[in-house]
Amino acid sequence: AFGSIEGPTHRFQDQTLQAALRGAVSAAAAAGAPEAVMSSHVTLGFHASLDVPAYAKALVGSSVMLEPSWTVRQLASAVERFCATRGVGVRITALVNPVRGAAAVPHEQATLHFHSGDRALVVGDFQQGAWPSPQDAFKPREPGSLVPITIFTGFLGAGKTTVLNYLLLHQREKKFAVIENEFGAVPIDNELLANSSLGMAEQVIVMENGCMCCTVRGDLLGAFDAIRKQMETGSPLDGVIIETTGMADPVPIVRTLRTTPDIARYFKLDGTITLVDTKTILNRLSECAGGKEDQERHRQISFADKILLNKLDLVDQEQVAEVWHRIRSYNATAPVVGTVKGIVDSSELTNIGAFDTESIVLETKVHGHGGGHGHGGHGDCGDDDCQEDHGGGQGHGG
Repeated sequence: AFGSIEGPTHRFQDQTLQAALRGAVSAAAAAGAPEAVMSSHVTLGFHASLDVPAYAKALVGSSVMLEPSWTVRQLASAVERFCATRGVGVRITALVNPVRGAAAVPHEQATLHFHSGDRALVVGDFQQGAWPSPQDAFKPREPGSLVPITIFTGFLGAGKTTVLNYLLLHQREKKFAVIENEFGAVPIDNELLANSSLGMAEQVIVMENGCMCCTVRGDLLGAFDAIRKQMETGSPLDGVIIETTGMADPVPIVRTLRTTPDIARYFKLDGTITLVDTKTILNRLSECAGGKEDQERHRQISFADKILLNKLDLVDQEQVAEVWHRIRSYNATAPVVGTVKGIVDSSELTNIGAFDTESIVLETKVHGHGGGHGHGGHGDCGDDDCQEDHGGGQGHGG
């Protein structure tokens, strides 16, 4: 990969070197050299809607190598590494080919979306200094240590069940228990049974009560007790995922998990992930502005420690950028990960560490203390029958 070096002389030399490389590749192709010898690249850019900081502008026009076997997600990782070597942290939500006018599908082969020399425009975040990748942050669970819990929330129809079914059907790296309430549009247990894949889930529990906000405490305790007993029979787990209802407020669920001794003795809260439907989220956020449902939708985004932006392939590049900016208006710090058809690496669903003391201290140092998102609560949920204390929204944030 070649960097764009500041200064006219160095820039000319850099461009001359790139031109020489492209000429050599063309000559090799004409001579019938095997594909493995070919060298492809994309030209780095940033989406026009982004406020690119001065320290990142020198990266525009840089060439990043494109391996034929890479997926779009792997290309994005290569772009992030390239930027990191130049002291710039870039965290990519989507890569856009402006010629095609759409975000590239993360799990598909990159060469389906980018030809050599095409521009790859980043939609995402910047900081000075690299961000750790989920793969780099992976820490296998030590035997006997607390099992991490991920709360997985999102609006009805966003595709939560699709994500979990993909996780249970296709990945082999980790073993998860899934706690799911039965009021989703497509219950996960029915889909798993239909695909004869129930054995791939270490434990799947369908909740009987859909109102996790106010009355779930007893059911949650029973679910975790069943998981613990299953683990004692010799079925170790890497994590537990709680899928919530479409409009469930995650705050009382978090409080329950952290304050119930019988749960806290064996499990620990890792973080909250919210799934967003890129195609419908703007309308969903606007259709009932100011009402209770609007508050719940905002809360799910603002409270999230990570956000999965699903169905990128159903909108154009401008809507992807608009949704990204809208999310950032509610939550300034949570990683936003693009996905299509719920296909996401299992490493994105674990090792969030949002409630680890070290992570909170680090985030406070980097982003400050205040208005990004908080784990202290988000105020009244608006339910007259709810007896839960939802806190005051004084958590850590950016």
